[in-house]
Order: sequence, then structure tokens, then C-alpha cells
Amino acid sequence: MKKLRLGLLGTGIAAERLYLPAFEALRGRIELVACANRTRKKAERYARLARIPRVVDDAEALFALPEVEAVLISLPIETQPEYVLAALRAGKAVLSEKPVGPSVAEARKLIAKARRFDAPWLVGENFAFMEHAERLRTLVTTGKLGAVRLVEAVQMTAMNEQNPYFHTSWRTSPKFVGGFVVDGGVHVANVIRRCFGMPTVHAPLTAAFDPRLPPLDTVVATLRFGSGALGTWTSCFSVPYQGPLLRVYGSRATAELSWDHLTVRTPGGPRQPKGRETRFEPKNSSFYDELSHFVDVVRNGVPPRVPPEEALLDLELLETLVGRARKTKPQDLTKRGRRG
Repeated sequence: MKKLRLGLLGTGIAAERLYLPAFEALRGRIELVACANRTRKKAERYARLARIPRVVDDAEALFALPEVEAVLISLPIETQPEYVLAALRAGKAVLSEKPVGPSVAEARKLIAKARRFDAPWLVGENFAFMEHAERLRTLVTTGKLGAVRLVEAVQMTAMNEQNPYFHTSWRTSPKFVGGFVVDGGVHVANVIRRCFGMPTVHAPLTAAFDPRLPPLDTVVATLRFGSGALGTWTSCFSVPYQGPLLRVYGSRATAELSWDHLTVRTPGGPRQPKGRETRFEPKNSSFYDELSHFVDVVRNGVPPRVPPEEALLDLELLETLVGRARKTKPQDLTKRGRRG
């Protein structure tokens, strides 16, 4: 198969830490032909790292290159929509970073405008490409866990000076809904929706414990699924945590989804008094599989696994969780959180 000739718009932390290893592993399927960044020196540095032959000054120049068939857009969320539309208008297939838009309302407008163009558009929610998340979905849908009774979503980390994403200005001074909670939360939302369906959200509580993480850093809510299962959602970006992203309790077995593996536990019986524990680890990184899928979307006409309409549902769930917090001043939320 002919290599996909890819251009990069945005050469920041994600492009270097997340995508570059996958590009190296996919040299047989993807050819990086050009890149651009707001700061040209950063683009030139990335071009050296990724062995990209051409650096251009801006998005317009990148989209005008005839050798560029598709683009990866990795920009601040509030600025992405105009560039997604510009790329599609230029006939380039698009892989854009998540969330699909800075808010549900703006994302809907973007999607409506994008439908005028024929080029495919995939939203980069990489959890949709986790092999172990797909294994969990299969266990749930085939009844291997039994009737699912409880689902616990946990998204916690200490977002501080030691984390490189802490220093990105578009996250520390966000112009999009929900800050870190939404930026990272759409990943977990995607897994929950694919495994259990869209839940209804009840009694969400929010707090801003760390004023450096506006507009809020914490959300706790209860969930109810169409199957009758109940759940909880906990996001907190101001505490250290090591543990699974999802815990699923079924009538036959339990499962825990972590960043890099899935653990399934079945209860004991006469033949196995201690029960059984099975661990599944993916073969590839989710970014490798995401980019490989993008090649298939462009080259073979495979439907995008995360089209913008699906990514919109993930954003809708997160916007429901943060509720009206986005309309409240960060300092007010901070005071409220500290009282608790």
C-alpha cells in the first residue's frame, strides 16, 4: 500500500511525546512530509526529531502543499475549529485532537459546517483504540461479566509542575469548557459509552481546589445506565493517584481497566477456591493503532472509529458533568471547594 503523506499542524508536547514514537513505528505506512507551528523554531526542532523534510510558516502554507494528503491538527482546542474547516476545504483528510470542540454548542456548529466537505475527519480520542478497552467492551456485550451492576470511573492525577501539560497556557487559562476535567475526561467518556451506553448524570458536584487549574479540577457524580446499572464518576486533577480508570462489577466477574492492561477476576468455586485472575495487555500503543486506523480511513475508505458525531457525545457527557461550573468565576469555586 502506498504510504499516507501526512502534514502536521502543531508540534508541541503531544506531537513529541505521544505521536512521535508511533510515527517511527509506522514508517512503512506513513510518510511525514511537512510540518508547521506557531513558533517556527519549534517546528524546525520537531522536523529534525521526526526527519520531516519541509517546514512551512503557517497552516495556509501547509494545506496548500500538493504533496500533503492528510493533516494531524494538534492545537489549542479553542483554535482548532477554524483549522479543521480550512483543511477540509482544501481537500485534506483530518485527524484532530480531542475534544471535538471547545463546547457542545460550538462543536455542533463545526460539525454542521464540516458536512459540506467530502474529506474524512477522525477525532483523536485514543482510548477508542486501546485493545484492552475493546476487550472490556466484548466482555460486557457478550455477558462474560454477567449482569453489570456497578461502574466506577476514576480519573485522578496530580497536575502540577512535574507534569509537562501543566505548563501549557491553553490548559492553565482555558477558553474551552471544563479545563483539564473535560480535556482528559472525554477519553473515559468514550470507553463508558461504548461499553455501557450513554448514562444519565445525577447530582454532580464540582470544586476548584487548586486555583492554578481553572475553572475547576474536581467533579463527582452518580450515573444511571439504560440497563439499570448504576455508576459513579470521580475526576480530580489535584491529588496523586495510581489505580484503574474503570472498575466494573458484574454478577459473574469484575473487571478493572488501567492505562496499560485489563484485569478480570472471577469468584472461587469448588475447583478453584481462590477464584481466577486474568490479565490482558495490548500489543500496540493506542496512538499506533489510531494512526494506523487513520491510514485505513484515508486509503481504504474505512469509516472513522471516532467521527465527530461520536466525539460530540463524549463532550456532551462531560459538559453535563461540569454543569454550570464553567459560568462561575474560578476564585468562587476555589473558596467553595476549600470549605468542603
